[in-house]
Amino acid sequence: MITCAACRAIVNGKRQIFKVHRHPDFFLWMKQLGCNYDKSTVEQGFIDWDREARIESFVDRQLAYQIARESGQIISPVENGILYSEDLW
Repeated sequence: MITCAACRAIVNGKRQIFKVHRHPDFFLWMKQLGCNYDKSTVEQGFIDWDREARIESFVDRQLAYQIARESGQIISPVENGILYSEDLW
C-alpha cells in the first residue's frame, strides 16, 4: 500500500529519504532550508507499506503504480504506468 510521496536524494553528503505530500514540496522545503543538493540526484518515488512484513520502503514511480493499482488506491485513470501523487489524493 502506498502511504505517501517521497524523494530520495543526497543532501549535504548523506543519502536520505524525505516523505512529502507531493514531490514539489521536497524542492520547496530544501530551498527554504538552504540545503545543498543536486537536482540530478533526486529520485522521486513513493513509500510502500508492506503489511505482512511490517516494513516501509522507497519504491520508484513504476513499482508504486503497480502497488497502488493492486491496492485499489488510484482515484483517476492512469495510462502510462507511472504514478504521480495526483493519482492518489
